[in-house]
Amino acid sequence: MNKFGVLGWPLTNTFSPQIHELLFVHTGIKGSYSTIREENINQETILKLNQGFHGYNITIPHKEKILNLDDTAILSKSVLEIGACNTVLIKNSRMHLFNTDFSGFMDFLDLIDHNFNNKEVLILGSGGSSKAIAYSLKLLNIKYHIVSRSLRDNTISYNDVPNLSSKIGMVINTTPVGMPPYENAELPIKWHELINLQTVINLGYGPENTFLNYFDDSILKYDGLGMLICQAIESFNIWTSAAVSTSSIYGEVLNKLEGEK
Repeated sequence: MNKFGVLGWPLTNTFSPQIHELLFVHTGIKGSYSTIREENINQETILKLNQGFHGYNITIPHKEKILNLDDTAILSKSVLEIGACNTVLIKNSRMHLFNTDFSGFMDFLDLIDHNFNNKEVLILGSGGSSKAIAYSLKLLNIKYHIVSRSLRDNTISYNDVPNLSSKIGMVINTTPVGMPPYENAELPIKWHELINLQTVINLGYGPENTFLNYFDDSILKYDGLGMLICQAIESFNIWTSAAVSTSSIYGEVLNKLEGEK
């Protein structure tokens, strides 16, 4: 039987097991999908996982560190260019690393039929998920700005955001703001100053996540559930070669999970 899972911390509200259970039913493939809660990972952690699983997802906070734990791993083009991995396939006793965050995000944009209207995107945070979003936007030829408290290459500071007030049409949150224990944290931007803001996407999801509550109903708001479903379908296809199309199951999965929020 196929054995899959998701590795991360703290994994208190993940819907990944429910999504994959529906995919097992949809395809008739027998398998299991479990949560693997590890706050810290090392080579020993990965060795044990690789011996016990056929594949697994990687989530916060391990998407970048996983790249440095196995010198024999085979990295996909997207992982090499993004610098982060969210999907591991074990094949012939070797790790194959993929990134389905970027392609899942692109699939999600197609599903919501988003039009950027020649506006730019502000990405909050500079971790692995942020890098995947930036890669997606680069492929779509959409100009973006990554804003971070800890300045890295190709990022701007929060103090620079007012200079972009008329250019930004979309904000994407990849930070923990809004997620327990940061549900009461101050929003790091003054969104009312973004005079052409139309859409906000928060990669977090679930009833305890408060990020979207900062924005009023004049803004189109999406949580991360849709993107999670899209990237999960792509991961499932990598592991099983099932070739499930997003359109064939997205609505069913979304309705099921919305009912469980």
